Amino acid sequence: MDMVLERLLACHATPGDEGEVRDVLETCWRAVGWRVERLGDYAVTARLAAPVSQTGAHPMVLLCAHMDSPGYAVDRLAPLPSSGSSVVHLGVAELGSPSFEGRASAVLKTARGRFRGELIQLDESGDGPDAAFACAADVVATCGLRHGDRVCFAPNGPVRDGERVRAPFLDNRLGCWLLARVAESARAWRSGCEVVLGATASEEMGGFGARVLAEQVKPDAVVVLDTTYESEAQGVRLGGGPVLTLSDASVLVSPAWRDRVAEVLERVGVPFQTEVYNFSGTDARAFPQAGLTAPVLPFLIPTCGNHEPLETADRRDLAVWPDAVRALVEGLF
Repeated sequence: MDMVLERLLACHATPGDEGEVRDVLETCWRAVGWRVERLGDYAVTARLAAPVSQTGAHPMVLLCAHMDSPGYAVDRLAPLPSSGSSVVHLGVAELGSPSFEGRASAVLKTARGRFRGELIQLDESGDGPDAAFACAADVVATCGLRHGDRVCFAPNGPVRDGERVRAPFLDNRLGCWLLARVAESARAWRSGCEVVLGATASEEMGGFGARVLAEQVKPDAVVVLDTTYESEAQGVRLGGGPVLTLSDASVLVSPAWRDRVAEVLERVGVPFQTEVYNFSGTDARAFPQAGLTAPVLPFLIPTCGNHEPLETADRRDLAVWPDAVRALVEGLF
């Protein structure tokens, strides 16, 4: 498995606390000569020099992914009632709709380090939390716990099973992985565009980072790199190629753009899929909300188990994703 992806999957990066993923990306980008700029804690970008042309200005294509994955924040420092004295339960608040059944191995991150425990579901009654972080009492006594400290699913993988890859946080460490891969090859792309790479914070909690990225970079076109859902009803399957989202809660792609994408990808022999739905969404919404006229194309990887302790993707989709994105940039913009 790709070492960069392994490093990204080992990161503890919940919404608003994406520093570990940002550090991996910055290291990868700088290593191959990209100029990095942080936009506060909301986003980070990387650029190469624009190509030389007699016409002067070049259109700017932004490739963006988000750095955060769903998790929890500690919202109750006083332990909740529990059945034993050696284990305590801490109340936690959801950040970005994580999903698990019963119990899930998890990690608490404080200023003093990382501490293992379990997330457990509670009865959703009254005004109490619907989940708690369970850990040894001596951990709570020594970990320097503070309000807002973060909890996420325990890193586990990536595990290969034939063509499948299983791990937590594939949404959206896969998008970040692709930004690292693109940085290695984009100098050789045959395009009259300036390619800018961008990684955002808090996509799972309001998309604050993408709005800052949009207003600061002001791209002429955007390709959003994220994950989406396997769907038997729509014929979206793992192994069928990347997915162009035509409609969701954040974007509407016209039939004209759909056909342009299809023509480009069919010309280079890259398989792809399409989907239409009206719930969920990506960072795509931020760009028209910022008043930009840029076309926005969500070009995603199908997965199953999104936001769960173990998500699944297909290595065949990952293998063609970089070529597909290159074809889009070279052929559309």
